[in-house]
Amino acid sequence: MKKLLAVVLLAAAMVAPAFAAKGDMSVNAKLGLGVNNNVFADISAIGGPGFDYKFDMEMPVSLGAEFFYGLMDNLSVGLGVNYGLDSKSKSKDFMPLKVGTTNIYAAIKPEAKIDSNIFSSIYLIGQIGLAMGRAEIDASGAPSLDIKSGLYLGFGIGTTIMDCIIVELVCSSANLTLEKGSMFPPVDMDVQYTATTINVGYKFAL
Repeated sequence: MKKLLAVVLLAAAMVAPAFAAKGDMSVNAKLGLGVNNNVFADISAIGGPGFDYKFDMEMPVSLGAEFFYGLMDNLSVGLGVNYGLDSKSKSKDFMPLKVGTTNIYAAIKPEAKIDSNIFSSIYLIGQIGLAMGRAEIDASGAPSLDIKSGLYLGFGIGTTIMDCIIVELVCSSANLTLEKGSMFPPVDMDVQYTATTINVGYKFAL
């Protein structure tokens, strides 16, 4: 997964100059810290009605990069990648988990300029893309877990400080599937990974 992240970042860096030749291009490098995040497991496929289970996770940390192209003064579109470091479930009573995701997404950012000596703008964020999950049972001798890629959605609000520092609050969801046969009982299990993250980053133009 780390190799895949490196390939995606390298590919984005290579195509950025082509976009920059046609219009204004900016790059956001981000460090994110989770406010809260959960993993919801829908185990309804297990004989009968089944049940849902929520795992409260430790505070996650993520690294990300975004490349935005300015369509207009107040509207940008772009591509982004976010690598979430693994976080552990707090409860050890039921299948203790270690979970992380790598998300690759397209983004749209409507923005309003602010006449201020400190704040340059305020903007909304919309993201849609592919979530690639990693998961394992955090216990000795536990079987490995196979996670299918799924839909990633994110939305939030942010501000630019002195036209270079970005601060954002983003809510996101990754809808994944735990494949049949990767654990007991042998059934597919829907998994939703949700997170609320504070991102702080640096913005620079190409």
